[in-house]
Amino acid sequence: MSRLSAIIAAVVVGVIVCLSWLAMHYHNTAGRQQTRAEFAEQQVNSSQATTSNVLATVSIFNTISEANQRAKDQIALDASGAVADVKVAVANDDCTHRAVPPGAVKRLQQYADGLRQGAGGPVAIQPHG
Repeated sequence: MSRLSAIIAAVVVGVIVCLSWLAMHYHNTAGRQQTRAEFAEQQVNSSQATTSNVLATVSIFNTISEANQRAKDQIALDASGAVADVKVAVANDDCTHRAVPPGAVKRLQQYADGLRQGAGGPVAIQPHG
């Protein structure tokens, strides 16, 4: 009977060893999968943060562009109103038929160039007469 007990004990030990090995194998596999899942989650969070930052930047850029366009439109409206006001003011004045002195023309062109430079826009170089 002791031989049978030894065989049964060996089989039981073998089953326990196999089950222990399988438990460790699946435990290690689960740990690797958990690490991969955590890494993937970090990548998703990073991608979401990047996308959020890009969208915020685009929104800010669009807001600035709209504000600049409104300012340009207002400047153009003000300028056209000023032109109309000047035309009405000098409509019946005899000075409108006289030539503008060259010195005044040059000074006005310099002033306009200065305004362009101050606004940060390109300065168109034109010959002054």
